Order: sequence, then C-alpha cells, then structure tokens
Amino acid sequence: MVHLIRFLYSLTLAFLFLIFVPIWYVLNKKKGYDVGLLERLVLKVKDLQTKPVWIHCASTGELKTAMPIINYISSKEEVLITVFSPRSYYFALKNLKNAVVVFLPFDFGFLIKRFIKHYKPKILIIEEAEFWFNLVYVSSKSIPVLSINTKIPKNVENLYYRTLLKRFSKFILKNQKDAEVLKKIVEEEKIAVCGNLKLLSQVNEKNIDLDKNGKKIILAGSTHNPEENVILEVFLLLKQSFPDLSLVLAPRHTERVDEIVEIVKKHNLSYSLRSKTNKIDTDVYIVDTLGELAYMYRFADAIFIGGTIANVGGHNIFEAILSGKKVIIGNNYHKIKDLVEEAEKLNAIFIVKDKNQLKEAILKVLNNPNLEIDIRKIQSDIYECYKKEVDRWI
Repeated sequence: MVHLIRFLYSLTLAFLFLIFVPIWYVLNKKKGYDVGLLERLVLKVKDLQTKPVWIHCASTGELKTAMPIINYISSKEEVLITVFSPRSYYFALKNLKNAVVVFLPFDFGFLIKRFIKHYKPKILIIEEAEFWFNLVYVSSKSIPVLSINTKIPKNVENLYYRTLLKRFSKFILKNQKDAEVLKKIVEEEKIAVCGNLKLLSQVNEKNIDLDKNGKKIILAGSTHNPEENVILEVFLLLKQSFPDLSLVLAPRHTERVDEIVEIVKKHNLSYSLRSKTNKIDTDVYIVDTLGELAYMYRFADAIFIGGTIANVGGHNIFEAILSGKKVIIGNNYHKIKDLVEEAEKLNAIFIVKDKNQLKEAILKVLNNPNLEIDIRKIQSDIYECYKKEVDRWI
C-alpha cells in the first residue's frame, strides 16, 4: 500500500511540476526573487564541517516561530536550515547567521536521497505542518524525523496522513487536544505536549517611542469596519467613569485612516495621528504607521483584537498576550480557533458577543490590573520542555 501511495504521489507531483514550476519560476523572477532552482534540484550544494541538525521551516512565519529552538540548537550543533519560499530564504540568511541556509529540494525521492547523501544530517526537525511525503518517508529510513509545534491536518485519518505520520520518531505538540487526536494513529510514547512555540516570541521587547501622558489606554488592534464605531461607542460610555481614558485605534489597513478620522469626528472626539506625534494627548490616537502595533500592546491597559466583531475571523492574538495582559475579542474567530483555544487554557482571553459584553470586559480589565498573566513563567516552561525533548534526540 505504501508503494502505491508513493507511486501515485510521485506521478501527481511530476505532473504538477511540469505545469506549475515554469510559471512559478517566471512569476518569482519578475518580482526579483531567485527561487534557487539548482539547490532545489540538488545540483548546487554547500559544504559543512560536521553532520548537522537539519531543521525545515517552510515560511518566514514558521522561521520566526522556531527561532528560539533554532538558536538553542545552533549554540551547540551545526544547523542546516531548509526553506520553501524565496522570502523565507532571505529572511533566514539575514537573521540566522550561525546556520547554513538552503532551499528544500523538490519532493522527489531521488532528490531527497541525494540531499541526505551530501549533507549527512543526524536528525530532521520539521516545523508545524510540512507533511511532504518523500521528505518524511525517505528521510525516516536513515535518520530520526521530529515534528515540532505540530499542526494536525483536518483530514488526519485519511490513508496519506496515517501512513506518513507513523514515520515520525517524535511529535512535540501544542496542546493535549492534539495529542488525543494523534494517539489514534501513532504510539503514545511518540507524543510530548510542550505548548505553543509562538508564545516564545520576543516581539514585544523592541523599544518604541510612545508617551502615554499619564492616561489609561484601551488599544483596539487590527480593526475592521464596523468595529471602530462599536469600540468608540463603548469608549464614550467608559470615559464617564475614567476621564483620563484614551483610545488607541490601529486599523488593520492603514489606507482606511481617512475613513476612521471621519468616524471619530462624528463622535465629537479629539484625535491625533501616530505619524504626527508620539504623545497621547487626545481622546483617540490613530496608528497610521506600519510595523509598530506588536510593540504597542505593552502600553495598553485593555486590549481588543479586531476582525472578531466584523465577520473576518480574527487576527494574531498571541502578539498581544505576549504583553502579559488578557485580550478581548468578539465571537467571530473561526480563522484563529486554535489560538483562542490555547489562550483559553492560559486564562488569557475574554470572548464577547455584543457591545454590552465588550464594555463589561474592558471595565473588568481596567478595574483589575492584577489580571495580567505571568507570561515569562509560561514561556520558560515551554522553552525548557522543548529543549529537553529535542536534546534527547540530538
């Protein structure tokens, strides 16, 4: 059965390769990206001094998530990083100076064999959901294959995944719920639950210039229409009890700033723009700059994450949780359901259904500053667990 799956998979891959790779190559060239075609065909290789720990992360996001573990391993072992996208390749070259970075070979069995023969890795660690058949199957014949921060596929019990998942030596999972699903397919001793690696991010440590001016701050991040109207109505009600309260509005799309200014004016509130001043001395402070929101959360006394009242499905809540504060969201969070479940286990989230519940949640946070989460303790526990599990295999 395995041979039949490999045959059908390789046949399909060859067909897609012939059709899509030329198009993909041309599109990336037009954008100025080198797709590393020779490396993907293992016709161009790099030299290493020792047998490396091979870590595969498909995207820039996965590289950022795995960064603490990559840095830990590279402090004691030579590390070989493979990536899929050109953007992640350049990100890795810039940010992982102690690792050798190459493109992942196309997922043909003979290319994976050639890759392993040249680089001679001692182990393969795969981040999240990179379940390429030959990458896992061929590698597992000669070295242990670990999955970290595993993202369980929705159709995990189909024949493809059941066959592939059994080839892994170890899964280091985000939560017990995923462990229960995986136990139906692989032996329990192959499973460890350590927590979500995304909680190890150091994103909030960058200093930015923001003067709260002695005010209490509600920060509404990544908002969409009509969320600004809703949060402004709640803000007006809360300001009756907290005269020194200001609202920081950070729309998901900065091109909506003019629209938001008009909404604020309709509520007869004063406003200022982040691009014009770093001091909050108005009712509403509108973030019209890019790349700063993640670093602003630590200044907030209450945090609302947008895309959850609007039927968008939610945005990254972990950046806010890393500030050590509880976050508030609406009940439209289908895109981030897994993150919400993680946050609930940490007791780090309020989910509200309407404007009145939003007001009550913000009021509760403003009146109880001790609701802050001991994020450093949580991070330390996750980090030590991952170190212990990875060290056993290395």
